[in-house]
Amino acid sequence: MINICASIEIPPPNKRVSEQEIRDALLFGLRDSSVDTECVQEELRLERGISRIDVAVIGKSLVGYEIKSDADTFARFSNQIHSYNRVFDEIYLVCGPRHLQAATQVVPSWWGICVAERGDDAVVRIKCVRKATANAKQDSFSLASMLWREEALAMIEGQSTKLPAKASAHMLWEHIASSFSLESIKASVSDTLLRRHLTVA
Repeated sequence: MINICASIEIPPPNKRVSEQEIRDALLFGLRDSSVDTECVQEELRLERGISRIDVAVIGKSLVGYEIKSDADTFARFSNQIHSYNRVFDEIYLVCGPRHLQAATQVVPSWWGICVAERGDDAVVRIKCVRKATANAKQDSFSLASMLWREEALAMIEGQSTKLPAKASAHMLWEHIASSFSLESIKASVSDTLLRRHLTVA
């Protein structure tokens, strides 16, 4: 673990890493370490498509990874933070070395931080400098809205509550958010997203 509060110099051009290089290194590491009950998905849409996260690992828990390369800025990042907070169990910011010091000031204290650095051999490697802790800000409705209408109906099926035959997806999400525990919703969303991934694969 490095001292994340230390002064970080702006890396020379040959040491800077692009968004694609970070993404490639991150995907390689996540897929190499994932198990059969997990899937790694890029550009996962959140909250009815209002936002999306660069990479997500879907399994017993939902873990999000947002990438900020040396060429990126933190403009409009605050809105993304709130959206991610409402959905994921754990969240990591994966940044280039130029942003490491700023990242500690921008992201919530319970987010994890990883830095992608180019070694002398030109290979980009990712190092975790702060491990994520459990998110206490997840929102039942935001999680429920990850379900398609048919998936939401399947989750509700068997309940004694009667809903209109043509209930909108929004109405179904509201019902799920108010009728099921957060843990039940998380489990259903994870299972559903995994099934989608297997169907596409």
